[in-house]
Amino acid sequence: MKLPNINPAYVIGGGVLLAMGYVWMRGAKGVATDIGGAVVDVADGVLSGAVTGVGSVVGVPQTNLTKCQKAMAEGRTWDASFDCPASTWIKYLWD
Repeated sequence: MKLPNINPAYVIGGGVLLAMGYVWMRGAKGVATDIGGAVVDVADGVLSGAVTGVGSVVGVPQTNLTKCQKAMAEGRTWDASFDCPASTWIKYLWD
């Protein structure tokens, strides 16, 4: 099946229309709140990732491990198969 040839201007125009519709539905204040929340979430993720990364380099173990992470860290493959999501457990097996 051959894909149709789509003009990039139509894609950009559609994106602009979607953005305008989103602003219209949420209002300017709602959009600003959404963007501010996203910025805070990204900053929080970066900072927490940096802190755990420095801690692991220094040798400080993570204290908030899930049952899945604990089982994998201790090498308990059988227990990890029950505690982890299937995709995580399969990645663990292949590493």
